[in-house]
Amino acid sequence: MIKWLWRLLLLSLLSGLLVSSLLFFALYRTYDRLGAETAIATVRFKELSPQHYQLFLATPGSCAERSFPIQGDDWRIDARFIKWPNWLTVLGLEPQYRLDRVEGRFRDIDQANNTPHHAYALSPRTWVKPGWLDKLHFLIDTDYGSSVYASMDGNKQYVVYRSPSGLFTREAQSIPVLISPEACLQSQSYWTQAALWLDGEFRDRSVASNNDTP
Repeated sequence: MIKWLWRLLLLSLLSGLLVSSLLFFALYRTYDRLGAETAIATVRFKELSPQHYQLFLATPGSCAERSFPIQGDDWRIDARFIKWPNWLTVLGLEPQYRLDRVEGRFRDIDQANNTPHHAYALSPRTWVKPGWLDKLHFLIDTDYGSSVYASMDGNKQYVVYRSPSGLFTREAQSIPVLISPEACLQSQSYWTQAALWLDGEFRDRSVASNNDTP
């Protein structure tokens, strides 16, 4: 009887560890390695009307540009960064980043406060919320945000870079090719598919539970 209980307890612990690992990986996989200064996005525009632009964004590994209608004088991109504790760094885990959102920015405060605001997500929505990283202090040294913005102009184009200190941008006459059409043909690993499936299951259950709450 005691041996059966120990086996049941061990199975429960292993199952919990597997589920926790998959959920954490669902969040981890949306981040990219953070190292030296590297181009992570290109930005160009098409002016539609005064203070109204179509923004075209390309990122490494994507198979096509993404397009967003943006209002304002400036464009702005936010990113989240994760720095691991030293013991995980020694094991080979490098700092990570992921692009978070893109939006427009009005320079005039009154106009910003009186104009409808729209922001667009650049990373997949996961059930494992980034804010939960605060509870993983034994795995995360720190997580923080970084933003970059610059003026919008139909004749301008920018390259966004990431560095260990955050994001920055440079206006460029020519921009690097970051997209790869072959990326759309690449299949996800079974590990990634399992993590995303489990994350989706928990997200759907969480939404259903919230809807059932009076």
